[in-house]
Amino acid sequence: MQSRIHHAAINVSDFDWYVRFFQDVFSMEAIKERGEAPNRQLWFAQGIQLNETACADTAQDYRSILDHISIGVDIDPVEAAAAAIAAGCRKVEGQGAHWFLLPNGYPVELKPY
Repeated sequence: MQSRIHHAAINVSDFDWYVRFFQDVFSMEAIKERGEAPNRQLWFAQGIQLNETACADTAQDYRSILDHISIGVDIDPVEAAAAAIAAGCRKVEGQGAHWFLLPNGYPVELKPY
């Protein structure tokens, strides 16, 4: 049996930035959208769900909402993390080079696909 994460839901304030980020950096395909600003939702075929929430980027404790998401990539995970950092993300101190933080502080781990 093979299994993968079905999806990880992320609350975000800058909805459009996150949509572009996941499409541009990871070539994700949007398959479903619902709602209107400021309460939009979008699902990617690759298992990420974005929920537009006005105060999401100011949350003090992201771990109470989501520990981390893991994305399988078909290139070197360190290269993909570097692309994410170049696109506006931050390095994660104390973790490997295959981790990064989204602008709102959510950690992302990259694994080989």
